[in-house]
Amino acid sequence: MPFGETMILIVGGAGFIGSHTAKAVRQNGMVPVVLDSLVTGNRWAVKFGPFVEGQMGERRLVTRVIRQYRIHSAILFAAHAYVGESIHAPSKYYRNNISQSLELLEALLEGGVRSLVFSSSCSIYGAQVRIPISEEAPKYPLGP
Repeated sequence: MPFGETMILIVGGAGFIGSHTAKAVRQNGMVPVVLDSLVTGNRWAVKFGPFVEGQMGERRLVTRVIRQYRIHSAILFAAHAYVGESIHAPSKYYRNNISQSLELLEALLEGGVRSLVFSSSCSIYGAQVRIPISEEAPKYPLGP
């Protein structure tokens, strides 16, 4: 990558939302660096910048990516998001959405990355009376 370009780490960038975000990042003059385990993402969806296959909780890998690409900021789309499954398999969700996310955050901090966009599920709002839902709406989470 040319020196001076802003490099944005998109964790979960091979999924639907992540790949579209990578496209928008590229269209706005920055370079998306996608880190994805390909558990639910697709390699063919990564078209706008470098791709690194791996888990967000692999601290050494994330640290290497931060150094190699001089990551400026990060966007996190790698959480598991199925409410029904989260109720039946909570440990899977805790491992990925909490434990691995914390490892990612530690690696970002150690690497000097101070800007993070955390993408959450709208299921934290539960059933709402007013649509569209604003960020200030009361939270009634549907799952753990």
